[in-house]
Amino acid sequence: MSRVRGECVAPGIAVGQVYMQGFASEGAGPRIAADEVETELNRLHNAFEQSRAQTEEIKQKQRDSLGEAELRIFDAHLAYLGDAMFVTEIESQVIEERLSAREAVQLVFAKYDRIFQLVESDLLRRRASDLRDVATRLLRNLEKDNPRGSAAPSGPYILAAHKLTTADMFNLENERVEGIVAEEGGMSSHAAILARGMGIPTLTGIRDLPKLLRDGDLVVLDATEGELITDPSDTVLAEATTSVQRWRDSKPTETPPDESARHQTRDGTAVHIYGSCGSAGEADLVRTFGMEGIGVFRTELQFLSDAGEPSEDQLADSYAKVIAAQNGQPIAFRLLDVAAATLQVEAPRHERNPAMGRRGVRGLLARQETMRMQLRAILRAAADAKNVGVLVPFVTSIADMQRVKAAVVEERVGLMKAKVKCAADVAIAPIIEVPAAAMSLGALLNESDFAVVAVDDLQAHLLAADRDNVDVRSYYEMVHPAVFEILSRMCKDAERKKKPLVLFGESAAEPERVPFYVGVGYRRFSVAPVRLRGMLKVLARYSADECRRIAARMLEAPRTLDVQKVLVNLDLD
Repeated sequence: MSRVRGECVAPGIAVGQVYMQGFASEGAGPRIAADEVETELNRLHNAFEQSRAQTEEIKQKQRDSLGEAELRIFDAHLAYLGDAMFVTEIESQVIEERLSAREAVQLVFAKYDRIFQLVESDLLRRRASDLRDVATRLLRNLEKDNPRGSAAPSGPYILAAHKLTTADMFNLENERVEGIVAEEGGMSSHAAILARGMGIPTLTGIRDLPKLLRDGDLVVLDATEGELITDPSDTVLAEATTSVQRWRDSKPTETPPDESARHQTRDGTAVHIYGSCGSAGEADLVRTFGMEGIGVFRTELQFLSDAGEPSEDQLADSYAKVIAAQNGQPIAFRLLDVAAATLQVEAPRHERNPAMGRRGVRGLLARQETMRMQLRAILRAAADAKNVGVLVPFVTSIADMQRVKAAVVEERVGLMKAKVKCAADVAIAPIIEVPAAAMSLGALLNESDFAVVAVDDLQAHLLAADRDNVDVRSYYEMVHPAVFEILSRMCKDAERKKKPLVLFGESAAEPERVPFYVGVGYRRFSVAPVRLRGMLKVLARYSADECRRIAARMLEAPRTLDVQKVLVNLDLD
């Protein structure tokens, strides 16, 4: 038995046999004969037809379980499958170069994949991911004529793949795989978004999978803990099987939440827990889980999954539906948080380090027409609603907030002059993810109604460690005293200003950290709906006073090791 660590893309646990995809030898074969060209073209056309039919069928089957924005991912795939340029270029490789259909597909898609990957734009890299998904599906259908040695298991299985792709996630016979482990694939890819939306436990960043696994191997995939267990013992297998059942029972589609469950500590101190989501489907989970509203609604998906930029009317309609579904509960829309280059598809300006460049509010201020369109859409959508907020990402200075606030006022006045119904007021808040903003939170709150702390990004910037980079994962996961010190300091600043402070991110829901957060004064959290029960369990175990004592011990700890000792001794079971 061995345990291998990976990066959690979608939480959950699964047990099953492994099915390997994407690792077969893909070396060049001999050129086809002249009389084989027509046969290869027919195989190619059949593969395109099958791929289109499969994608349409999958889209229809998932219509009730995925939101509108996620479903448009499949529209992007269909657009590629119907793109005459791609089809013609692949055909020319078969006709002129005498390549097999499989090699022609690989060659053409590899060329475009390289082009997309060279561009420092998150949008184009996501399009590279979509293109890769389409190529994978085409190749799978071409391989049906020459099947590999091992067929997919007849029952549920855990997919092991080189890259995380939507083509391998869906199996028309099995509806979907039970779990996914991949060598490559980031948190922001469309496959990752779909995995989280569908509740498929997914782990990436595990290298050399063919050396670890074989078709038919029995494994335990604990994506929540970021762990793959190969060749599990009978004891481990039995425990994992029980955990799988508990995890399935905790999913909202199978077990409705307990309406009587209160968001409070053991001694009754109220804690407000909002949901974090990025689509209408995820927003429905917020209501299903009995959360108190949406703390952070990520608005990127509509921009990234559409062929072009969505219109103001489309955004307003989409936002209005999400607001209406919350039945008056608070909701805060995070403005588009992408690099400026993503918004300049026609002539992107290359940046050496986009993560530290014109992203978030910097990119929006560089392309104000996009920001102002989104602000108008939110104002229109909130016309008959209360408790609607606007979140400004990647804020560094007071000037950032002042410029966005001015734009809100100007766009509201413009809508009123045009006699377009709009909100009289919306709350505005910065998202604190840059250390400079954290250190000057008090001043920022003078220009804001509240603030949201993106703890994951703040920790990454504070520790100079990319959370999606496997090579520096240990630095990011380090329980560094500086992280807890700055979180405590911000809470005191917010208390002095008498402004609400919302803690947002995956780390905000980590059970071992929740007592510290409550102990230093955080009373508002925005987390993924699937993390709610874990938080409630911890809150029910500790009183506010106990949390304060835990926080005090952690803040007194001079070293990472000392902080770790405090966390290890917490009773979380």
